Amino acid sequence: MNGSPTVQRAIRGDDGIRTGSWNIDVLGPLDVRRAGRSVELPPRRRSLLAVLALRAGAMVTVDGLVDALWGENPPPTAVRTLHSHIAKLAALLPEHGDGRLIQRRDPGYLLNSDAARVDRVRFEELVTGGLRSFAEGRFTESARGLSTALALWRGEPLTDCPVHGWALAEVDYLHELRLQGYEGLFASRLALGLQESGVGEIDRLVAEHPLRERLWELLIVALHVSGRTSDALSAYHRVRRGLVDELGLDPGEGLRHVETGILQGMTSPRELLRLPVAAARGATGPLTVPQQISTLIGRETEIAEIRELMRTARLVTLTGPGGIGKTRLAIAASGAAAADFAEIAFVDLLPLTDGDGIVAAIAEALGLHARGGPLLGELSRRIAHDRILVVADNCEHLVGECAPILGELLGRCPHLGVLATSQEALRVPGELLKPVPELRVPPPALVRSGANLVRHDAAVLFADRAGLGKVEALSVQDARAVATICARCHGLPLAIELAAARTRMFTLPEIAQRLRDPFAVLTDGSRGTRPEHRALRATVEWSYHLLTAEERRALRRFSVFNGPFSLEAAGAVHPETSPLEMLGRLVDKSLLKVVPTAAGTRYQLLPAIREHALDRLRAHPGEHVRARRDHARHHRHQAEEFERQLQGPHLGSQVVKIAERHEDVRAAVTWLVDDDPEGALRLAASLWRYHYLRGGYAEGRAWLSSALAACTPDVPSGDVPSGVRAKALWALARLAALECDYREADDHARRALELYTLENDPAGVAETRALLGAIARELGHYDRARDLARQSLAAAELSGDRWAAGHALQLLAFLSWLSGDGASAVRYSGQAIHCFQPIGDRERLAWCQIDLGAAAYYAGDLDTAVRHLHQALIISFEIRFREGIAWAENLLALVDLRLGRGRQALRRLVTSLDLHHELGDRWRLASVLDALAGALVARSAPLAAGLLGTAGRLRDETGAQVPACERPELARTQARIVNRIGPEAFERAYAMGRWQDVGVLIGQLAELAEAGR
Repeated sequence: MNGSPTVQRAIRGDDGIRTGSWNIDVLGPLDVRRAGRSVELPPRRRSLLAVLALRAGAMVTVDGLVDALWGENPPPTAVRTLHSHIAKLAALLPEHGDGRLIQRRDPGYLLNSDAARVDRVRFEELVTGGLRSFAEGRFTESARGLSTALALWRGEPLTDCPVHGWALAEVDYLHELRLQGYEGLFASRLALGLQESGVGEIDRLVAEHPLRERLWELLIVALHVSGRTSDALSAYHRVRRGLVDELGLDPGEGLRHVETGILQGMTSPRELLRLPVAAARGATGPLTVPQQISTLIGRETEIAEIRELMRTARLVTLTGPGGIGKTRLAIAASGAAAADFAEIAFVDLLPLTDGDGIVAAIAEALGLHARGGPLLGELSRRIAHDRILVVADNCEHLVGECAPILGELLGRCPHLGVLATSQEALRVPGELLKPVPELRVPPPALVRSGANLVRHDAAVLFADRAGLGKVEALSVQDARAVATICARCHGLPLAIELAAARTRMFTLPEIAQRLRDPFAVLTDGSRGTRPEHRALRATVEWSYHLLTAEERRALRRFSVFNGPFSLEAAGAVHPETSPLEMLGRLVDKSLLKVVPTAAGTRYQLLPAIREHALDRLRAHPGEHVRARRDHARHHRHQAEEFERQLQGPHLGSQVVKIAERHEDVRAAVTWLVDDDPEGALRLAASLWRYHYLRGGYAEGRAWLSSALAACTPDVPSGDVPSGVRAKALWALARLAALECDYREADDHARRALELYTLENDPAGVAETRALLGAIARELGHYDRARDLARQSLAAAELSGDRWAAGHALQLLAFLSWLSGDGASAVRYSGQAIHCFQPIGDRERLAWCQIDLGAAAYYAGDLDTAVRHLHQALIISFEIRFREGIAWAENLLALVDLRLGRGRQALRRLVTSLDLHHELGDRWRLASVLDALAGALVARSAPLAAGLLGTAGRLRDETGAQVPACERPELARTQARIVNRIGPEAFERAYAMGRWQDVGVLIGQLAELAEAGR
């Protein structure tokens, strides 16, 4: 019953209906495919990917991964080996934008369920859905869903991937789920009276699971209804004997009921198996529930959740901002719950202005008319014992009046249920809140075809309302445009429907482009809708006018934040009221989202609300300037605090914190450049190390350059303290050097040295000399580099700056092995580690491990080299240090080449090349190209010669020299190429290589590495 290969491919998502970049199947031997092509992985990495796929979308801790891969007795190096496997797996599986397949989530990793389709997820959804349909008596739907689920099963899960611990338990769970699926399928078929009820298949499963009583019940009933009653009774006696002999137990109640029913002549499978009866829909009384004119898309999960909530609570309130679709969802959910109530009354509170109108509207919806006396009391008496559901729509503008009325009705009427919609909670005792989420939006960067839109409800809704037909039929250009439209509508159904209405005027790419200003585009909705729902601006205005003056002011101030912000940040831009109280009020009114992050709870304005509030803020110039200044001042002070932590044990977490505020910091720098140049300079300079660690060299330089340009004597506030200017010049020089712009770096560093000397700042002088030494090192001036590093060390020791001393020692170690002095490199590295370990600076410790690994490699001690370089790689991954990853991969590749592991070396070198290219480090790019040339001589000598030509051009552009330690190997590589193709061919290929674009070259080399697996 596994289905044909074609059916399996269709169910799994191949052949044009695949919705993720990747397909990973674990229900059988591991099968990894991308764009329909299988991807082969080494054994241990297959198991690692399989384990992550078992919990796709959920974080698996490092300890959990170790347990799953090695079991109870992992090797001492298990954690280090795991990180290494993760790094290698990431290199094997290409990444696209935000859709990287394996993502770091402290304290572990997860498989990105948005970037991959895993058959285990689909299998579980289908089985649980099918069993739910079975429990509700919908046997046709149950049989269809369970058949589809069971067709996904290709054999023993992960039969080719050894796993241990909890992963084995997951496999056992899948087996159990499969058996439950078969039981539900056979029971549904019997209930439907189908002739092919599967006696043979049930008999096979019974043989495999002889003590599973439900399977025996199904077999006995299937035999009986097919006319083989004697075989059915014989089967009963067989299972009874087995249970007694094996377990010492008599058959359970279900089996006994089946036997009794057969002996009494019962023939209905539903009665014999005591199957559920399909739920009957109750009468709805007066027809007050509006009928849906268009289809409701993408709310199946929410409808089921709301119905379940209504079974446990008598008041459920759907909350969310205007345009999120609360009304339509309430109508659909009330229809789904119709069987639980005798009547449903829909009450639209939007036109009402007071509490008397609320009671009258409820009474009218129920078809009741006052006979005298207080209306609320009379209404309560009339419906006191009736099973009624009241849908109270649009309560937000009458929350104060709604709450006591609904509370009293619920207190007097024990069988009454209320489903309310509101932008904020009613705060009635017993109320359960159900926030209505945005529709699922496809990540535009991951869309490669219309098939990528199928599982994203926002795209399906847009296509439906725009009359585009099936989204999978869209062209690549239109599919990407639809994804962009949905992203710029932020999954808001109203915005999506308004955007769809514009397809009569513009092409899809034009709509996507114009949605940069959503308020100008999202107007003129359907005439049948309410005025406040005919334009996005009107909907947001409605929400805005429901606020108090104090809340409006706070909302305007919070609009200066570009992303999620903290409680403290909110207090900085709006100090007039308690930020905790104000944020709580705005969250309650569905205008702020609570966003959990690695750094703690954050708050974020809904995009449409933010745009509107920002427009309102600009209309108050004085308030706008004050809010911007407070915002910028807060982020400047925060950045200066973070800077102090970027050299200690919390470095990794600090980088994450700054990254979460990145867009706000960028906005702060932009504002301060014009408003407070010195503040801009302080902010940009305090974040140089963040840009260094994250690899954002170019952005960091741009921030510093614009701030320095603003800080000129002829600009107001342009005359900044020398120390501040010196620090900024030093940071700019450091980032310029990282991008191999040595002339500019040297110029800025010398200016910084002059200022630090004038300021009598020994720490600044020490660090600047170290920087000048690093520049000299990369230009091949080793003696000058050594003198400057020693001067830096002496100055640091004199001032007692342990970190600066460690830095100078590490630079001396780096210089030593580059120049061929491995013994000095080991000595200096040991001293540097002694300085950095008490401080806990993981980035510098990673560099020390790289230095020790390089020194060991060039000394021929490959085991020691691997040990140090793996440690460097692990630390670099932990703190997200891209340059450290690139260097470690480069040097580990050299070890692989020495050990004859050419394929692995090629993959490492391509990874290192790609990272260095992204970072802009042309000095190291050239060295990696040299190593790649050496690795590829035997495969393609002309290609190797071209790589040397590209490396030569990079060195000519930057003035960098070949490190001394690499010159012998480079000479050997060149000689090997010449021996293969001759000097003339070498010169031609070398010259052609000088014109090669590095980005294109990386793509070609990646394909070559992929083909060599």
